[in-house]
Amino acid sequence: SLTNTIGYKLTTRLTYSHVSDVFSQILDPAARSHPFLTKKNLATQNLVSLNNRMLLQKKWYGVFANVNSYYSHYKADFGAGRTIDLDVYAVNVYAQQTFKIAKATTLELSGFYSSPSIWQGTFKSGSIWSVDGGVQQTFFKGKLNAKATVTDIFQTLRWTGVSNFAGQYLHVNGGNESRQFRLSLSYRFGSSQVKAARQRKTGAEEESQRVGSQGGGLN
Repeated sequence: SLTNTIGYKLTTRLTYSHVSDVFSQILDPAARSHPFLTKKNLATQNLVSLNNRMLLQKKWYGVFANVNSYYSHYKADFGAGRTIDLDVYAVNVYAQQTFKIAKATTLELSGFYSSPSIWQGTFKSGSIWSVDGGVQQTFFKGKLNAKATVTDIFQTLRWTGVSNFAGQYLHVNGGNESRQFRLSLSYRFGSSQVKAARQRKTGAEEESQRVGSQGGGLN
């Protein structure tokens, strides 16, 4: 892999990997009258990916975004026409945004998107996406924190997949109760002034050690 970082705000990574004997789960009809689900080593997987990660923080707005695009190729030959040769160009996107709408109130919006890809070496999966939203409120000078969140707002977290291996065609789909309302409360005990003083002391000690190690010394 090769990584480049610009100002601790944008990180780009180019990666190549080759995996031998990928462990996976397949529907195999070999030597049986009915197909059965088994685990095998799928010869090889080659993967090339380009990942971009961005972090931006302003006084009232913050965003973290990650975009990963890749090419993946699975290949195996178990004989008797039982072969696997699947490849895909795919992209995964995740983003989280925060909006400070008042001194003690913050809104949060996050979501992800995954394009059609290959799962377990034999399944061609469909695209999937979801969006979460929430609001956070602090009380008593930041000691009490209340957060309300709704997950999968549009109820889109349903997955699909198709497998066509050794003459066996399989179409699967499913989901769960992904849309949920969550409420959390947390309270911070202790003095924030003591914590801040400790942080300043630790920072001063680290700076002293750094200067001393460079031969500057402190008088």
